[in-house]
Amino acid sequence: MNISGVLVHAYPEKAATVARKLESMEGFEVHANTAEGKIVVTIEKADDNSIADAMLELQDMPGVLNASMVYHQFEDSI
Repeated sequence: MNISGVLVHAYPEKAATVARKLESMEGFEVHANTAEGKIVVTIEKADDNSIADAMLELQDMPGVLNASMVYHQFEDSI
């Protein structure tokens, strides 16, 4: 299991829409959303490639200015 912490910076006027979209995506959880457009997200995926794909999807999402991974942890399945 791969768990990543991501800081998403969206246009302030689009932040609520971006946060709702993220919450609807499999493996994504929104933890905070500010009026300035900063959104704190965790992503849980099975492997590194899936995390990389999710990051690319985030960066290409309408309304998103930037997405930066700030934490990554890999845990072996038992």
